Amino acid sequence: MNADLEKDYPSLVNLLETDLDNNSSLKKMLSLVGRNKRVIDFGCATGYLARLLTNRGCEVIGVEVNSKAAKIAKNYCDEVIVADLDFVSLNDILSEQISKQKFDIAIFGDILEHLRNPWKVLQETRNILKPQGYVIASIPNIAHGAIRLALLQGNFEYKPLGILDNTHLRFFTRETVEQLFDDSGYLIDVIERTKLPIYSNSDLIPAIDKNNFDKNITNDIEQDEDADTLQFVVRGYPVSLENKYANLHKQYFEVVEQLNNSETKLENLQVEYQNSKVQIQTQSTEFEQTLNKLQQSEILLKEEKNNLQQTQIEFKKVKNRLEEYQILLEETQIQLNHKQSQLEQEKKQLQQVQQQWEDNQNQLQQAHSGWEHCQQIIKAMETSKFWKLRGAWLKFKHSLGLKVG
Repeated sequence: MNADLEKDYPSLVNLLETDLDNNSSLKKMLSLVGRNKRVIDFGCATGYLARLLTNRGCEVIGVEVNSKAAKIAKNYCDEVIVADLDFVSLNDILSEQISKQKFDIAIFGDILEHLRNPWKVLQETRNILKPQGYVIASIPNIAHGAIRLALLQGNFEYKPLGILDNTHLRFFTRETVEQLFDDSGYLIDVIERTKLPIYSNSDLIPAIDKNNFDKNITNDIEQDEDADTLQFVVRGYPVSLENKYANLHKQYFEVVEQLNNSETKLENLQVEYQNSKVQIQTQSTEFEQTLNKLQQSEILLKEEKNNLQQTQIEFKKVKNRLEEYQILLEETQIQLNHKQSQLEQEKKQLQQVQQQWEDNQNQLQQAHSGWEHCQQIIKAMETSKFWKLRGAWLKFKHSLGLKVG
């Protein structure tokens, strides 16, 4: 861990448990710790995890290689020991602490991959744990899909952070994590995962352009259950006769419980099967009825469709007739307008004739009045003595055979 001596850690002094999402390794480790435990935090950094554990009522002893970070961590730990785990014995640096009381839990938060010999450290950790004590560790997954695809391109570049952290000395897959704990004398009963998609724009994994790879290759990698696993979070119990017995005893009762549950489930399934069978029969009858109704509806629909087609034909005929009537109406309107114009002209002529008739009537009345006047004059003349003498004279001339004129 000498490379970590100069490595800077984020202080995260204001980090709260409510700030953590369910995909956080810190959140998962806190859940596995519980409350009111005596904890040793290997690689405690600036004490941000210790602060969260203290808030849960835990007593925390920290071990840190970086003296600068350890100084900050003392604010949140009951005690901080500055030591490089590659070059010390846990019994030596923790003899005083374990002489008082051993630990309930040992935490390795992204630490084991930094050690030359993580097997040795895990084996020594067994001696500082209580009989029911256990180890919690978060370990990066070297088999992440982005790492695999980068290797296919011939790339394996270390970075300041993430899976390819330049201070990592060991790399683990899920199988080798299990092998690490098994070889070190532990039985893993919990293995959880934090996730990071393969094609994420993150400093924790290589940047990968999916379009640069054959689809068959990317599909094969994406189907692996750990292709998007960033870290494994595990809980392991030291293997002992007591633990083995307790584990077997636990497994036995789990199997018995599962068997009982299975029998209960089987009975429930049988009841559900019978109920389902009745429901299926009922639904089958309803389906047949519905099918008959559907067939009848199809027949009615066909009839309605034929009626609709006939109606559409009749509608087209009526429409054509209407258009003809419309044309006829327009022509009639034109003729009516023309007749109206003629009528107005004839009305004007009639008015003129009537005016002339009235004028003529007036003239006739005047003429009649003149004629009556003339008759009166003639009558007056005929009755006058002169007219009588004239008549006698004419008769006299006529009798003489003289021309009358």
